[in-house]
Amino acid sequence: MRSGAAGKCLDVAGGNRANGTAVQLYECNGTAAQQWTFGTDGTLRALGKCLDVRGGGTANGAKVQLWDCGSGQANQTWVRHGGSYRNPASGRCLDNPRGRAVDGQRTQIWDCRGNRAQRWSVPGA
Repeated sequence: MRSGAAGKCLDVAGGNRANGTAVQLYECNGTAAQQWTFGTDGTLRALGKCLDVRGGGTANGAKVQLWDCGSGQANQTWVRHGGSYRNPASGRCLDNPRGRAVDGQRTQIWDCRGNRAQRWSVPGA
């Protein structure tokens, strides 16, 4: 998944499969740490784990991380909304803070605004 604002890819830091690993923006490199799939259960998955809002947070600025997938976990459910991904439990969207194009930039949830910092494209889709 590529950020509309930064042109960088959604990336699992260091390709680390451990629970709690940061999900960040990073130069697109085609590694497994950047291969995201949208599950039939509404999850976004990479490296066999799920994109997860840390601690079940619902506030603006709550960070996202990699975590074991759990059946029906509200903090792991995402709905494609235009070019954005919205977490229904919080009502907020996956967001690149300030639309920055910096390797290592942590991703978060934020009020859905439909701006470029919240747009994500899937190459080849």
